[in-house]
Amino acid sequence: MQCIYKQLRLGLLGLFLVGLLAACQSAPEKKPLFNADQVATLQEQGFKQTDEGWELSFTDKLLFEFDAAKLTPPSRSAIQKISAALLKVGITHMRVEGHTDNEGTEAYNNNLSLARANVVADAMSATGIPRNNIVIKGLGMSKPVASNATKAGKAENRRVTIIVSAP
Repeated sequence: MQCIYKQLRLGLLGLFLVGLLAACQSAPEKKPLFNADQVATLQEQGFKQTDEGWELSFTDKLLFEFDAAKLTPPSRSAIQKISAALLKVGITHMRVEGHTDNEGTEAYNNNLSLARANVVADAMSATGIPRNNIVIKGLGMSKPVASNATKAGKAENRRVTIIVSAP
């Protein structure tokens, strides 16, 4: 009987030690998606970290005229500057989302927002970002950033957003 008690005590001690060792192990450290240079560049270019990644909304840099998907020379220049900065630090994967105000039908606005996203993606690609690394989305009028009740609000909603996340 004493032998069984000794074996049971050793078994319990072993289980306790295994449990103690398991509790001492820490979870593997997550590697950051972007290095310090990349984060600094994203911040310098106006990107803000969101739940979806690093996001840049062109509401103040790149707006579209009503019913248009054409880049103005200043807009094209802004896209080239941002694209060159991203390329310099090795950021080449992103999503480009086009948006519209609430004028017109949903189908029309979805197509127009997709055309806006494609125009921006083409300009980024011309700067050297591989086109197949750019995911395009046309979100139409589904995500306004301002009220569509005013002209100024509608103008803000006619925009493109760039979201940078891990490849």
